Amino acid sequence: MRPFPQTTLPAHLKQPQGRPSEYREEYDQLVIEFMGQGFSLTAFAGHIRVARDTVYEWIKRHASFSDAVARARPARVAALEAKLLRSRKGAETSAAVFALKNADPEEWRDVRSVEHAHTLRAEQLTDAQLYAIAAGKAGAHGTVIDGEVVRSDTR
Repeated sequence: MRPFPQTTLPAHLKQPQGRPSEYREEYDQLVIEFMGQGFSLTAFAGHIRVARDTVYEWIKRHASFSDAVARARPARVAALEAKLLRSRKGAETSAAVFALKNADPEEWRDVRSVEHAHTLRAEQLTDAQLYAIAAGKAGAHGTVIDGEVVRSDTR
């Protein structure tokens, strides 16, 4: 067997693969200004004509851009809240609330809290319920049966 002859790559093929980053330092301030008007990071990507994934890659690779985006997100929420306060029509209000729920789900989520208090005596519970309480297992409807033991002398 004859080995394949070894060749060297032409100089133009030795360059690093992939497109060079289109990131520019002026995007740091631009993202703050743009999102400060209420626009999303995806809208910013569209505004500068790059893919959303590219912007997220810049966040990973460029600390200054990551910091700018971190400052731009609260500015966006502030703009959306101001828009909500200015809204006069039902659809305008609904749209602003919808945008806020997506922009800042920590503060703008629908909170539903239900608390039940039951006072049952151990004698009123079945053996299965007592075992479930002891084991910390889920009840019939997927809820955890929680119980507190209080000793009382019933003599």
